[in-house]
Amino acid sequence: MSFRILWSLLAALSLALPAEAQLTERQAKALDGIARERYSTRWTELGTNELATLRRRADGHLDNLRDRHLVGGLVASVRYADKDRTSVVRYEALEDSAAWTGLLLAAHAYRFAVTRDDRSVVGDNPSLPAIRDLLTSVETLLRATGRPGYLPRFVGRAADPAYAKFYATYGGEDPARPGYGRLAFQGTGTNSGVVWLGGPSRDQYAGLNLGFAAVLQFVRNDQKIRDRVTAAVVQVVERLQADKWLLDDGRGNVTFVTPALAAAVLRTGAVVRPDRYAALYVQKTRAFLELPATGLIRYGDSRLGAFTAVNLLALSRMETNETRRLTYQDRLTQLWRDSGPQLNPLVAACYMSAFNSTPNDFTAQATLQGVLSQYPDAPRWSAAHDVSDDATVPKIEVGGVKWAQFAQPLDRRPVAPFQWVQSAYRIGGGEDAPVAHPGVDYLLAFWMAREASVIPNEDFVPPVKLAPAARRRSPDTNAPVTSPRKVPGSGGNNRPKP
Repeated sequence: MSFRILWSLLAALSLALPAEAQLTERQAKALDGIARERYSTRWTELGTNELATLRRRADGHLDNLRDRHLVGGLVASVRYADKDRTSVVRYEALEDSAAWTGLLLAAHAYRFAVTRDDRSVVGDNPSLPAIRDLLTSVETLLRATGRPGYLPRFVGRAADPAYAKFYATYGGEDPARPGYGRLAFQGTGTNSGVVWLGGPSRDQYAGLNLGFAAVLQFVRNDQKIRDRVTAAVVQVVERLQADKWLLDDGRGNVTFVTPALAAAVLRTGAVVRPDRYAALYVQKTRAFLELPATGLIRYGDSRLGAFTAVNLLALSRMETNETRRLTYQDRLTQLWRDSGPQLNPLVAACYMSAFNSTPNDFTAQATLQGVLSQYPDAPRWSAAHDVSDDATVPKIEVGGVKWAQFAQPLDRRPVAPFQWVQSAYRIGGGEDAPVAHPGVDYLLAFWMAREASVIPNEDFVPPVKLAPAARRRSPDTNAPVTSPRKVPGSGGNNRPKP
């Protein structure tokens, strides 16, 4: 029996076992050292059994999400009567549904990039039907408000009791419209049977744009999918132009589009319709690059940094101008270095995914392998955690609020619907309740890390460890100098241009 076949059999056996990817003491110390900005301990890469556990966990979350967390094809958290999940009480976290749906679209595109050459798949790659279904849901979103191209936060059947309990109070109760919150609106015409959630959000556009960009990047041989993405992108950009680059839900709720988001959306637009959007993209991106780079808020809201990374990733991967591409990559590199102690897998994955040759950065590798190893199997239940009275956790007060001084391990953080936008320094919060979250946070970080070979294919022996890269730029990629970390069967780093 060959060495490769032996490892494949061992990996297949481990997939059938209920083993957990527990960190060793050395690995836990490495993560703690990163959080404390003490980089003395090298990361010990996961072995074949641990890699197989991460893959099994990803498959489990994907099956669970497909079966229980798609409401009309859109991502939702679910409150059950109990943890037996026999009856649904109410949907939760719908205010971010469009963002998580867009990021799930991106996760499927990265999954396709990794598995498209899998010879065990007969016929259509399993990610392609999921991408088609998600695009159908996105198309429903973009026409639900009667203002084609505007992206509401969620749209669902008005008669769905679990949804009605959510939209009845969304934005606060509206005395003039009993049964509707101030930011919940009934559709009109052919959409009269649905209710959509208003209140514009830049995060929704950033998440969906990354989904579009990833599909264009990796799904190259299905023209029908590409045509649908093109039509949706054009619809979004045309609405933004008509609304003078404001997010306007048509019901009196308006916010502005940041230069970073405008540049990211137009970069994708310039890929699908260069004749229509390329010149405007160059104009908008100048305004973006004239601004100072966005920094990370350590003791505060992590959303801004996370979605800045998402926008910079879309820009880096779609860009064809070398100078601009290097600038985007440089900003993303700096964002990652500033955020390293936060142990944020989404920012780490965006950074590692932005380059054709994956950076050899042990802090990003440790964050992705280590924190994802701490993530539980499906279902992901809501849970409260409070370390405010724990004397072993150093505290710091910023702006009159107490925070943990160092990023907390995942199992000590309050559980959130999408964990990577919650601060790792919160000392309390969350809810102990039978509320299950969809796991898009795990799926996106896992498949991005797999495509970048930061998490190798579980069928193969982990690659030989390399020393952390020197903190300097390679002249052709602007990434830290490194050798490509191509792992057989992992998708590699030879990524196609859109």
